[in-house]
Amino acid sequence: MRLITSALSYKNQSMTDEYMNELWLEVEDRVARYERTKNPQDKMFLDCMVRDYESKMKLKIQDEAIQGTIPPSPW
Repeated sequence: MRLITSALSYKNQSMTDEYMNELWLEVEDRVARYERTKNPQDKMFLDCMVRDYESKMKLKIQDEAIQGTIPPSPW
């Protein structure tokens, strides 16, 4: 249910460290839930959540690398 609520309240969030930490906490919660229940649906959600996190982290790292190569504006 939390994922549905998150999707409904989605705003154009930037991938800040705080946002990425929140995503990782959701992954950890899902891991704990899967370990308790062994529900295959939880495993599927967990797989998707980890892939999403990894993709966003790669984009964040690429963006930081690009921002580091752009010279500062003279004005």
